Amino acid sequence: MLLSITAFLIGWNHFTDFFQISFPNKKKEGQKELSVMTYNVHLFGYYDEKSSFQTRNRIFDVLEKEQADVVCFQEFYHTDRKGVFETRDTLLKFLPNKYYHERFTHAMSKKQYFGVALFSKYPIIKKGHVPFANDPNNFCIYADLKVKGDTVRVYNAHLQSIRFKPEDYALVDGNKNQEQLETGGKRIARRLTSAFVKREEQVERLIQSIEDCPYKVVLCGDFNDTPVSYAYEALTDELKDSFIEAGSGVGNTYIGVFPSFRIDYILHSKEMESIKYKTIPDKLSDHHAVKATMVW
Repeated sequence: MLLSITAFLIGWNHFTDFFQISFPNKKKEGQKELSVMTYNVHLFGYYDEKSSFQTRNRIFDVLEKEQADVVCFQEFYHTDRKGVFETRDTLLKFLPNKYYHERFTHAMSKKQYFGVALFSKYPIIKKGHVPFANDPNNFCIYADLKVKGDTVRVYNAHLQSIRFKPEDYALVDGNKNQEQLETGGKRIARRLTSAFVKREEQVERLIQSIEDCPYKVVLCGDFNDTPVSYAYEALTDELKDSFIEAGSGVGNTYIGVFPSFRIDYILHSKEMESIKYKTIPDKLSDHHAVKATMVW
C-alpha cells in the first residue's frame, strides 16, 4: 500500500493533467470575456457515404447550440460547388461568427479544399499563419481580434499527425500472429518517432510566434499529443491550460480506434483566467469538441 501511495504521489502532477475537480471563479464586474471552441470535425463526415449530410447537420446543431465567440476547426472541408455539401457558406448563414480566416493544405479536383478555419463574432484586424517547414500538411493560423476595445490573438493549430495507415489500426483487432505484431509494432514505433520529432520543431516555431506577439493569446487546436509530451510541457511553460483551471472529470478528447487521450486543447496567456470549460459529449467526429470561456 505504501508503494502504491508513493507512486500515486510521484505521478500526481501528471494525474491532474488528465482528471480535474475544479471550482473556477466567476466573472467579476468590469472583466472582458471570450468563449472559444476548438473542434477537429474530421471533414464533417464527408467521406461517410451513408450519413455524411446527417453528420454535418448534427455538427451544425452543436455549433448553433454552443454559440462560442470564436470557433476553430481542424480537418475543415470546404467546396466552391454550390449546393454540394456546403460548409463555410452554411456556417455564415446561421452562426453570428461572420468574420473568418482559413488556410488549406491542398485542393482536390472539383474545387474541394481541406485545412483549418477560424470563425469569429469579433472583427479580425489581422490574419496570419505560422508555417511548419517540415510538413506542408500541418500548420497553424492566427487572427488578431478586436474584443471590446482590446486585441486578442487566437491561434488555431493542427500539429503533426502520426498518420496511421489501415494496417496499423488493424493491429488492435487481436487477430494477428507474433510476426505480424512485431513487424507492425516496429512500423508504428517509426511513425511515432517521426511525428514526435516533427512536432518538436513545430512547437518551437509556434512558441517563437507567441513570444513575439504583443497581445494576449489564446492557442487552441488538435496537438496530436497528450499532456505527457514535450509539445504540451513546452507550450504550458508559456501559457495556461483551460482544462486545468476550469475543467472537471476526465478530459479525454480523442474517440478513435486507439485508446482515448486528451489531445485537443485551449491554452491562454497567463494574465487571462478560465472560468468555464466543457467537453462536448456528442460523438460526431473522431474528436470531441471542447469549449472554454476566459476573462481578463
